[in-house]
Amino acid sequence: MRLTRDDERARRICSLALDFMNATTPLSSSEIARDHYPGLSPDSFRRAFARDREMLADCGVSVVERRRGGDESLWEADEGLSFARGAELDPTDAAALELACRPLVADPSFPLASDLRLALAKVSRAFSETLAVGRVRTPDASRALGTLRTCLTKGIAAQVTYVDARGSRSERTLAPYGFFGLRGCLYLVAARLDEGGTPVEESIRTYRVDRFSDARPLEGTHFSVPDDFSVEDWRKLPFQMGPTTLVARFAVGAAREGEVRRAAGAQGTFASDGGSLVWTVAVSDAAAAARWAVAMGIRPLGPDELTTLWREVLEGVANGVR
Repeated sequence: MRLTRDDERARRICSLALDFMNATTPLSSSEIARDHYPGLSPDSFRRAFARDREMLADCGVSVVERRRGGDESLWEADEGLSFARGAELDPTDAAALELACRPLVADPSFPLASDLRLALAKVSRAFSETLAVGRVRTPDASRALGTLRTCLTKGIAAQVTYVDARGSRSERTLAPYGFFGLRGCLYLVAARLDEGGTPVEESIRTYRVDRFSDARPLEGTHFSVPDDFSVEDWRKLPFQMGPTTLVARFAVGAAREGEVRRAAGAQGTFASDGGSLVWTVAVSDAAAAARWAVAMGIRPLGPDELTTLWREVLEGVANGVR
């Protein structure tokens, strides 16, 4: 996630809007400065916050000052100017909205599925009736996801309890860097922080979100996503979940190059070899890699274990067609 200054401001505007829309009492200047403008001097904070209030107003959230003078200023969203009033959808529009959004609601790798499900229940009676039987995460995982998402947006560290694939439970302090979905699961890419809030070297890894049993924000411990970080570098292919067991080489035909490069993302390397394009990539599950190669229309060059499995998959497909 290579963030520009505009990206950082957009993230801050979004975070400010969420805070003001969810606040039940006015927010003080010191709270706003601590949570959204860490490291700025008082004068720099006032100038930056004034510019951001103009942007918030353009986005439909009018922030007004409620107390001035000797005491610290308090700020809140003006409900009369900020929040849209209710609107009615006719049955056709409601059905179209439900149809368009239903795939996202049913996708456990979509981090806002629960929020979207509740929103749709407000506009479609049919969707409300299926709400109770919709696919939802466990309560612990849902709460943890909400906390991690907020921590990522605000740049605040999270204290988490994580249960790994072996069932071992551990406490960690994480800096959430980004989410990605794979094969129906949602993953978080995060760095571990030491007691001083500094990222531990070589500690960035992926975590399955449904394995977090608890997550709490560590107010006052802030982090920044590294400039050279991209979540795409961590998005794995279906045959890469787990430790690497072999390094595969695939021959990629010209007709398949575009699709394979898009699917590969940041995984592996492409190089020309005697006029042919060869893709070299780490593999955790050789059988899954063989099936994936058949589906993508590419041919493994090695190792032998993979080429044998690939031929078996092809033979199985051919036998099924006969």
